[in-house]
Amino acid sequence: MGWKRDAAALTLLIAISVRFVVGMPVIQPEGDEQVVNEGESITLTCSGNHAVKWEVPKNSSKITFTRQDNSIEMKITKVTFRQTGTYRCSYKDIQESTSMHLFVKGSKLWYTPRDRVSVVEDTDAVLECLITNPSIPKSQITLKTQKDKKENDLESLNVTFNPHIGFTIHNVKTEFENIYICQAMVNGNPTNSGEITLAVTEEPKQAPSIDLDSYYIRIEGEPLHITCKISSSRVRPKVEWQHPAENVSTTSYLNYQNPSWIDISVLTIPAVKMTDHGTYTCVGKNNAGSSQSSTFLEVVERGYVKISTSQNNNIALKVGENVELKAEIKAYPSAQSWKWIHNNTTDVSGHGKIDSTGPYRNESTFTLNRIQVNESGTYTLHVLNSKASASFSFEIILFRPPVVAISKDEHNGIINLNCSAWGNPLPLIKWYTCSDLSCSKEGKFLIESPNKIHDDKVESVLYFREEEYNSSIQCMASNTEGTDSKTEILTLMQKATQLVEHKLFSPLLVATTLLVAVFIILTLFLLYKYKQKPKYEVRWQIVQACGGNNYTCIDPNQLPYNEKWEFPRNNLHFGKTLGAGAFGKVIEATAFGMGKDDSALRVAVKMLKPSAHRDEVEALMSELKILSHLGHHQNIVNLLGACTHGGPILVITEYCPHGDLLNFLRKKAEAMNGMFAAIYTNGDYKNVSMDEKYMGSDNYLEMKPVPANSNSVQGNSDNEEEDTDDHLPLDLHDLLNFSLQVAQGMSFLAEKSCIHRDVAARNVLVTQGRIAKICDFGLARDVENDSNYVVKGNARLPVKWMAPESIFDCIYTVQSDVWSYGILLWEIFSLGRSPYPGILVDRKFYKMVKDGYKMDCPDYAPLEIYHIMKACWALEPTQRPTFNEISDLINKQMGHMKHQDYTNIAQVHEEDECLDVKCDAEEPFIKGNNYQFC
Repeated sequence: MGWKRDAAALTLLIAISVRFVVGMPVIQPEGDEQVVNEGESITLTCSGNHAVKWEVPKNSSKITFTRQDNSIEMKITKVTFRQTGTYRCSYKDIQESTSMHLFVKGSKLWYTPRDRVSVVEDTDAVLECLITNPSIPKSQITLKTQKDKKENDLESLNVTFNPHIGFTIHNVKTEFENIYICQAMVNGNPTNSGEITLAVTEEPKQAPSIDLDSYYIRIEGEPLHITCKISSSRVRPKVEWQHPAENVSTTSYLNYQNPSWIDISVLTIPAVKMTDHGTYTCVGKNNAGSSQSSTFLEVVERGYVKISTSQNNNIALKVGENVELKAEIKAYPSAQSWKWIHNNTTDVSGHGKIDSTGPYRNESTFTLNRIQVNESGTYTLHVLNSKASASFSFEIILFRPPVVAISKDEHNGIINLNCSAWGNPLPLIKWYTCSDLSCSKEGKFLIESPNKIHDDKVESVLYFREEEYNSSIQCMASNTEGTDSKTEILTLMQKATQLVEHKLFSPLLVATTLLVAVFIILTLFLLYKYKQKPKYEVRWQIVQACGGNNYTCIDPNQLPYNEKWEFPRNNLHFGKTLGAGAFGKVIEATAFGMGKDDSALRVAVKMLKPSAHRDEVEALMSELKILSHLGHHQNIVNLLGACTHGGPILVITEYCPHGDLLNFLRKKAEAMNGMFAAIYTNGDYKNVSMDEKYMGSDNYLEMKPVPANSNSVQGNSDNEEEDTDDHLPLDLHDLLNFSLQVAQGMSFLAEKSCIHRDVAARNVLVTQGRIAKICDFGLARDVENDSNYVVKGNARLPVKWMAPESIFDCIYTVQSDVWSYGILLWEIFSLGRSPYPGILVDRKFYKMVKDGYKMDCPDYAPLEIYHIMKACWALEPTQRPTFNEISDLINKQMGHMKHQDYTNIAQVHEEDECLDVKCDAEEPFIKGNNYQFC
């Protein structure tokens, strides 16, 4: 605190020096007081060593000013009692002044500029009774009230009188509220001033209350008005705004509703920009404290209408039941019109209604009571606003009992009896032969015959040939709703039989049919097993816009390949294997003539194994085309060349000596844990277990020893730098730097309309200088033996890294890559732990993801980084940040760390703070491009 005392002393010394050098302003004629008679004129001159100015009482009139150099002459003509008051002469740029009080004697003894004074309890109240004649002694001057005509005891009320300012009541209370009159005794007669009302408000007992809408949406370029209503008991509140926008203005409207002050503050942006999105906070303050309320502004490029439902949109009912269809509507601008259409023809909006459920949100309810057969079909809700429209359909299916029809046809002496049955659910047909014409229950015999199922009916056929015999045939159809039957009487002498006895069905034909069936089943089984084998799939996808925010995948085979990438395969010297999968492998190599000045360069070469099929060859060529299409960036594994002629395809990329980021972090974790254990003797930061089981099956870059006859060439400089990186421990700056570099690489891919689809620490490589580079191992990963890839359908997917829309709807977008990036952040700041620790991928896991479950903050993550993770895990893809926004946030965090000791990560936050603080207040982010595919 010593420096503060020194600064205060220096300020006082400077002020004294200025006063000594500049001098005080001078008023002529001299004196603290001047007395003039009403109707006279007076001239006062203010002068000094610098430019000066006059400060005069309010309601002063008939005053003229004449400026000359560093002086101003003020002339008041025909003065009145209202000119009574204090006149001040001061410098324009220096806080030094001289004052003089002017008394105007005349017909009025008192001048009261204000008839109402409002103060807060326990403060001083000044009642401006300005006396115009200074010769009246103070002993003859008293303060009276209108409600109590008795003279107040000035000492008991703690009242003082100053002829220049009037009466001052010190430390006022609410019971002092009254109408006061200043009184002077002149020659034994009382002379009263005008009435002055004193209003005393209590000290507020609580902070102001705030009323503010929670959400705003605006199209880019539209104006915005955010209204904040602040209510404060007894005293007027102070209002402040906190916001991300630049071009804003605020206006306030004050309203007093006893005993509360209501301040309505309106924040206005004339034309919103995309950068204006974010949280806007209204803060109200009074003497009891402050309170605040926030709203969120979403800025969109264009208006929209979105319709969804939490129901199944295919509904099955029985005739006579009731049904209620509910559709959720999100629209900006707000929905202007809506209607329900039945089977695309009939307007049935009379059965529907629409209710507001929040800002820019509505719910439409459509009700059908005692539904009839003609009311089944498609019901479509159409919603329209001034910018867009949308529709959503429900399908209502009615359960119906069967209806049976029989037809008969004769051909070449064989009678075909065809039975058709309609109903919902589709019925089951059974045939009976009867000994009596009515086909009663007794004497019925079942005839086996297959059912042929169509979209809306079931058919079954019986075949007959002539015999000396009378019979009746019954077709009976049944479902859950009932039974129906029809009977056909064979009038000819015929006998019911099956087509099985036809001469076409010989034992040889049956045996041949069985053999063919067995062969087909065996072929299908082998084909199925082949389909189950892991296939090499290029995870990276290039997309293109197809109107609005919709995008489609581009077939990589359609991308061009430039022959400039060709490199002589004889100039490659292969070394050790870096990684291997079911169909391919990555090998370290030396490329002679590829480095600077045609020197040798250490590279990684991706190639197929001999067991690869044509699909894998095409996929590797697709990957080559995608890499050549993307171009160069520091934070992706860049293409250096390729060999596509005269042998198998070879893809030559940059070599990253430190392997993948996941194992790099795990290798450093033990040393980092030791460092933290030394810093935190009190055990506030738990260490990450580094036993052998910590090294999971996702170790794709396990280095195998180079054979003794290997001709690979390695530069010494690379080894030296590798050794340096290997021996230096990790610190928080390294973790932030890895996070930033991956975000920059992903931002580059997004700009190139490329979706990664497998963002994880295992797919990030680390090269010299601890630079992170994004890659896709593809064929060099053994997904069958990798526990991170879970069987879902016919594919093995990294489910714990995937966004909900990718898991459940097969939708991959830039926003789904952002979700995966959030999981990668968790990996980085847990030093390579597997995400969702201790949770198996089962039905419970899928439900947790769908319900919005978020992992706890990892051990080494600052709270700000955890906020970024949670923003990446927003269930609504459009609320996730873009990679550019993530890069900016991490850059800001690194800026905050510049003047700190990076190894002291505990200064960022303690573990229990990260685990116990409620982290649901993060700000939502606005979407980038909303790609849609499956």
